Amino acid sequence: MIKIQPLFATESTQVRALLRYQDEPVPYESFCAEDRYLITGLTFWQHWLPCHWHISPSVYVAKEDGLVLGMISLHPIGKSKNCWQVDHLVVHPNHRGRGIAQELLRFAFALFGSQGISHFVAEASDQNSGALNLLASCGFRRSARITHYQVPSDLKSGGDDNIDSLGSSGTFRLAEPEDQISLYQLHQDVLPADIRLTFQYVPEDFYIFPLKVESLDKLARRLIRRKSWFWVSCDPERKVITSSCKVTAHREGDYHLEFAVHPGWSHTSKDLVDFVLSIMRRAGMKGMVIAKAYDYQTSVIEALEEAGLERAGHFSLLTRDHWLRAKTPAKKLTLERTVNLNPLGGKPAINLPMTFEEPTFNN
Repeated sequence: MIKIQPLFATESTQVRALLRYQDEPVPYESFCAEDRYLITGLTFWQHWLPCHWHISPSVYVAKEDGLVLGMISLHPIGKSKNCWQVDHLVVHPNHRGRGIAQELLRFAFALFGSQGISHFVAEASDQNSGALNLLASCGFRRSARITHYQVPSDLKSGGDDNIDSLGSSGTFRLAEPEDQISLYQLHQDVLPADIRLTFQYVPEDFYIFPLKVESLDKLARRLIRRKSWFWVSCDPERKVITSSCKVTAHREGDYHLEFAVHPGWSHTSKDLVDFVLSIMRRAGMKGMVIAKAYDYQTSVIEALEEAGLERAGHFSLLTRDHWLRAKTPAKKLTLERTVNLNPLGGKPAINLPMTFEEPTFNN
């Protein structure tokens, strides 16, 4: 009998081995998954707490006779923890076709849904038709397409080592704590309406740690220790942030870039991309540098390709929203109540069977 239960520290080795059976290119965040799951195994006690109190990714495994056959991991998007992303859904090749992946998804939806969570997202490679079909059958729909770009190691860029002289006319700078609300508003303006409702960002998601701007070498080391920071572009006349780039340093040598450019300033995308690549090169931030671009920001995609970045994979952003309808008291039925229907025009109504050869999503 297969049982689904939280991940314990004694099962971390089996889970790390299970991750090797992923047969698709995975998003950049998956490269550091093994380290996170080792921590999760040590914090198994969090599964007896409400999901809003979880401090590490929530990982659940499907076991049979003591062996881990499959696993699913989720982590919250944002401080509100009202939306959770499915990071990994892996089943051992010898046990595929038994419905284990679908049961893991149902288990997660039931567990988190019972605590008020109604928004889930996932990223799946466009080459993985099996994953797309599975997620579509469980209520996910395609909301956007994502392209991952890798910065070539031989990409050249020049510049001065004085950080105060970076950018054109002082346009670009490091985000400061006072920029929190402006960054939040920028991302709200950039995101499409449906994705904005799903992610449910709050201003606390854009908290900025105060840092002293000094020499570039010292600043780079402090930023890497902070793990995440923003480069921003400002309009001095309107005193607003027009674009930003969030840099996530999973570890030294592994960096993730995510750009946000206001639709009204899309012409500045190239300048932002060139600045970020230049400052990272001058700060010695080399290694695996991946940029993430969404299809609803065509100017960012054009700027990344013009800068000479290489495409690393195409993915679909899948969302699942479970809207709860307010309960209304049932009305008393009477025999006198009538219902008016539109005429059929003399043609019969026919129900046609629906067949699926490829995954279909409602954009």
